[in-house]
Amino acid sequence: MQQTLVGCAFCDAPPGTETGEAHTWGQDERVTHPICVDCAIQTEPDPDEHDHVACDGCGLVVDTLAALTRFRVELGHLEGPLQLCARCSPGGLATYWTRDLKEHLVARPAE
Repeated sequence: MQQTLVGCAFCDAPPGTETGEAHTWGQDERVTHPICVDCAIQTEPDPDEHDHVACDGCGLVVDTLAALTRFRVELGHLEGPLQLCARCSPGGLATYWTRDLKEHLVARPAE
C-alpha cells in the first residue's frame, strides 16, 4: 500500500508533522488544507482600529475582513478561525467573496 506524505500547507513543516485540517470555501466546493499546530495557533493581536483586521500569518492590516481568506481550523482540541492574506494563504485567495487585497491595504507588518 502506497501512502502520500504531506506536511503543512501553510509553512515548510516536513511530512510526518502532526497536522489537522483548515477549511474554506472555493468557487463551488469546500477546500481543505493540512495545517500544523504552529500555524493553527498563530494569531495577530487586534489592530487599534476596530474596523481594521490583521492577517494571522504575517500581520498585514486591511480595512475589511473580506480582503482576507477565512479558514476554520480543526486540529485535536484546537478549533477556531484564521484570517490569511493572499500571500499567506495556500493557493492565494481561495474564496469567491474575497476582495482585492491591494485596495484594502492599511499597513504592512514591521520587518
